[in-house]
Amino acid sequence: MSRNRATKILKDPYDVLIRPVLTEKSHLMLAADAEGAKTEQARYTFEVHMKATKVQIRNAIEGVFGVKVESVNTVIVKPRKKTFRMATGVGGTGFTRQRKKAIIRLAKGSKTIELV
Repeated sequence: MSRNRATKILKDPYDVLIRPVLTEKSHLMLAADAEGAKTEQARYTFEVHMKATKVQIRNAIEGVFGVKVESVNTVIVKPRKKTFRMATGVGGTGFTRQRKKAIIRLAKGSKTIELV
């Protein structure tokens, strides 16, 4: 899919955002805001569409949650090799899927995002 075609497809913010990433590391990034640290701001992590740009991600977050976004950082997570076992005892190998994550930092004075 070309970037131009992806721009037309990703008009809806719910097509850009796939799901929030709720891991131990992402919860630690949220805890920085709860403790009131002056140097660290809370960062939210979302899995996004592979072809989504930073501007599209920013507009989707602001539209869905009604917050002001300060910055958007993205990272593409490469697939890893994974070994699995089947019920018959015959094993196999495969790969996890490739995905794109966006780390969102909200502007000061903006309300927080309730994920859970």
